[in-house]
This record gives sequence, C-alpha cells and structure tokens, in this order.
Amino acid sequence: MQTQVRKYSRVPTRIKAYMRRTVFDNSLPLFSCTLVGDSEDHVIKNLYGSHLPRELISFFQQLDEKVNMILSLINRDTIQADFPIQGEVLEISGAGLQFTAEEDFEEGQNLEMVLLLSQVPLRIVGMVAEIHRKEKVQGVPVWAVQYKNIRDVDREKIVQFVFQEQREHIRGKKNEIEPG
Repeated sequence: MQTQVRKYSRVPTRIKAYMRRTVFDNSLPLFSCTLVGDSEDHVIKNLYGSHLPRELISFFQQLDEKVNMILSLINRDTIQADFPIQGEVLEISGAGLQFTAEEDFEEGQNLEMVLLLSQVPLRIVGMVAEIHRKEKVQGVPVWAVQYKNIRDVDREKIVQFVFQEQREHIRGKKNEIEPG
C-alpha cells in the first residue's frame, strides 16, 4: 500500500474556476495574483499619520472600495472571455485541487486555470495544472490536478486561503460546542 506524504493542508471549498486547455506545461499563467482590494494596513496607517481630516481619509477608503468593485467586474468579464471552460473547485491545497466541470478531460492533459478566491475584493490566482486523475463522486466526475507551473505569490495566496478556511471551520466547530 502506497502512502501519500502531503506537504500542504487541504480544505473543502466551493470557488469558481475558469480554464482553458493548453499543450504547454511550462508556459507562464496569463493571470496571476491580483492585488485589487489588497490595500495594506500600513498604507491606511500612513494616511492617518498624514494630518488629513479623518472624514477625507474615510472618503478615500470608500472611493477605493468602489473603484476595486468596478475593476473586479471588468476583470471577471475578461477572465470569462479568455477562459471559456467553467468549473467549481471542491477541494484545494498548495499542491493541487479537485474540481468539477461540464467538460471531459484526460489524464495528463494540461489546463491553464484561474481561480476566484474572493469575489469582492477580487482575488484571483493563476496556474498551469495537469490532470492527475478522475474520480466519480455520487456519479459526478471529479478531476484532480497537480500544479505544474504556479508563481510563488499565487501559491502563497492559496495557502493563506486554506489557512483562513481552516480557521473558519474551527471557529464554526467551537460555536457548535459552546452553548448559546
């Protein structure tokens, strides 16, 4: 019996995936980690330290959120045009994922994928992945892929997403145990 050694944790999820077939497993992904909406805390702290009125800082933050929302919608349309195959990720880790789609794939086939980790603000990651295996879950084909070519920043975003999902799961379990 072969045992798997896992380097990354994995979590069940339901996120959108956009894909297209590619013959090149070494090509760079078209889309990479989008930092729309990833305003960092130190930028906000710098605004508060700039002697601007708090009302103006609040206005800038609200304006920034609205611009991010508009950019998210534009990016989503571009992604759907460039990646015509849609799917749903059922499980994700820093090494690979499992997804369902209406399309049929073959083991060893390469896919360029874009995952929407967050809708608003838009957080996407891109990678080239290889179909590793096909399983049937309740009669539905589920495809398992391994990442072949993924930028470090994209893998880190996935690992952060997995960690956040694990924390939320633990908090949910804790709330179920504690009497209300």
